[in-house]
Amino acid sequence: MKCRCCDSSNLKLILDLGNQPWGNDYVKFDQDVKSKEYSLRFFVCKDCMMAQIDSTIPKEIMFVNHTYVSGTTESLRKHFVKVGQSILKRKKLNDTDYMLDIGGNDGTFLESFKENGFNVLNIDSGILQSKISNSKNITCINKFFNNKTAEEIFEAKGPATVIHGSGIFFHLEELHSVFKGVKLLLASNGILVAEFIYLPYMLKNCAYDQIYHEHLVYYSLLNFQRFLSQFDLEIFDAELKPIHGGSCVAYIGHKGQRSYSNQFLHLQQKEIEDGIDKIEIYLGFHDTAERNKKKLIAMLSELKESGLSVQALGAPVKGSTIINYCKLTTKDIDCGVEINPHKFNTCFPGTKIPVYDQSKTQEPNVYLLLAWNFKDEILYRLKDFRERGGKILVPIPEPEII
Repeated sequence: MKCRCCDSSNLKLILDLGNQPWGNDYVKFDQDVKSKEYSLRFFVCKDCMMAQIDSTIPKEIMFVNHTYVSGTTESLRKHFVKVGQSILKRKKLNDTDYMLDIGGNDGTFLESFKENGFNVLNIDSGILQSKISNSKNITCINKFFNNKTAEEIFEAKGPATVIHGSGIFFHLEELHSVFKGVKLLLASNGILVAEFIYLPYMLKNCAYDQIYHEHLVYYSLLNFQRFLSQFDLEIFDAELKPIHGGSCVAYIGHKGQRSYSNQFLHLQQKEIEDGIDKIEIYLGFHDTAERNKKKLIAMLSELKESGLSVQALGAPVKGSTIINYCKLTTKDIDCGVEINPHKFNTCFPGTKIPVYDQSKTQEPNVYLLLAWNFKDEILYRLKDFRERGGKILVPIPEPEII
């Protein structure tokens, strides 16, 4: 195995999560289909310190026919509005400018810009997501973004003043091709806005469920800046956000175009002080993940032995990592419940644990909150459930019942 970013062979295995199916491979529970499994191991490159996984599932499998739509989560919609406001503080857009959203899903991020008269363009490989985006009059090119599609967009529309990508730049099988495309397409004074799961928060929270086959690399500001230098791009500003259990919004431009903000320099210095470029922090992550895995299994076993019903609340991709890493079955969880209709009457990947429509499923005694990163929103929604005596088992950062 070689590093996805610098091509080094000097990689250190941090956590082996076993062989797992693609985390979005939800099949109807009446179909006798066995999900294909792939190795899921978490490494760090000792030369460029880029954290990454070993297996690459072809992008055509993961990102063409899938069910995730960003518009179903209220907290994510609110987050996108705030990021949009932050962008406009840093870059004024005029009538001739346009904004490109790479992997823009159903167009949720671009909605507020469209409503305010800005020129927008979405590009997303998902068939369902592209249809939804176009139905909202947010034009979506139904393709993967790479250097070739960047050339096509450049020829048709010219350079983009703002390029945005939320949770997309760590999904990339064609990592170098994508950033070559960004370099080509970004206007000379333009801004690339990259949102990503923030590696220091992931390690601090022991969020091992962020490790799944769609997440090929894991960024800190230090390792991302190191990678971007290959393309004469650089981060000049950054903000930390609570979304997804701890994310970073990095503002990137052509090298030498902007001075570094004090906030960015402070965050970068904190990473150095916290040892994010040292192997020791990763070894601690391994030990805590193994300990928390055993604790979660024991807590679920105790609940079931007490005669309590347990349902998994939500069926996110990250939930598949928890279930398969802990080897949970219907002996541990009665079922999962969802509000996304595209996941009704399916099974968690690699298991026989069914997923039902939450509105049509009797409440359990305990919910296992797989979408723990939206805990505040979900706890508010379940206020009545908790007042009736219902409990919620939160698996990350450390298993606890609330």
